[in-house]
Amino acid sequence: MRKHRLQDMSWMEAEETFKRADTAIVPVGTLHAHGPIPIGIDARSVEKLADEVGRRTGLMVLPVLAYGENDKMKHYPGTITIDQHLIEAVYADICRSLRRNGVRKVIFLNGHGGNHDPLLRAGRTARDLGMLVAIVEWGSIEKALMPHLFTEGNFTSEFALAELALAIAIDGVEIADLRGGGYKGEWGSAPIVKKVFGEKIVPLGFSTFGYAGAPVTIPVDAWEIDDESPPGVDRGALERLKRRGEETIERMTKHISAFAEDFQKIDVSKVLAMPS
Repeated sequence: MRKHRLQDMSWMEAEETFKRADTAIVPVGTLHAHGPIPIGIDARSVEKLADEVGRRTGLMVLPVLAYGENDKMKHYPGTITIDQHLIEAVYADICRSLRRNGVRKVIFLNGHGGNHDPLLRAGRTARDLGMLVAIVEWGSIEKALMPHLFTEGNFTSEFALAELALAIAIDGVEIADLRGGGYKGEWGSAPIVKKVFGEKIVPLGFSTFGYAGAPVTIPVDAWEIDDESPPGVDRGALERLKRRGEETIERMTKHISAFAEDFQKIDVSKVLAMPS
């Protein structure tokens, strides 16, 4: 079986892999509080998914970048945060290095919402290098494919349960810190939100609000992450959640692999030659 993880290759194997395909997968996450879920789930989730996709497609997978943007969680124990402009520069430099190796297309498999904007700006820089960047976020895919799992109206809180399911599917049920009592951080079946803009502009999550039935983004955090939320899950539910996580991994691997194979077929020169 061919190697697909860059860190496992010699430089000669890496050279051969770059010659076979001009597409690479880069998993990126961060470290911050998720209630009873491990601090590293944003990185661990995409590391696992990238490995599965690389195994299935044969595309090169870079080591996970576990550090990311994290301003809103910076005061929590264990949080490591990188300035958004610095992390953008890191993403752009990864693209530059890959370009020197012949890569024209990069799939950033992103596990943390706060990384999205720096990735988007780095993607524009990569376009000037003659590259295309795709930002793939498994949570958004899961919501689109499995809408019945996200029916309560608050995607952020419902996604926390999906992350817990993924965490225990990857590392076992003992990874969950279900000590009882309230939890803080990105957790809670009914997180407390502040009506910072009155009654008509309704908070839905961190910086997402609703107005007259449509979403709007305002860069003000409305979720009270420092207030305790109930556990929302007990140990009896862990095996069921583990099965859900295993199903999510298979579903995401299948979907992202199919996207990666089609993305790989794109002629970057033709795309970039089109008038913008």
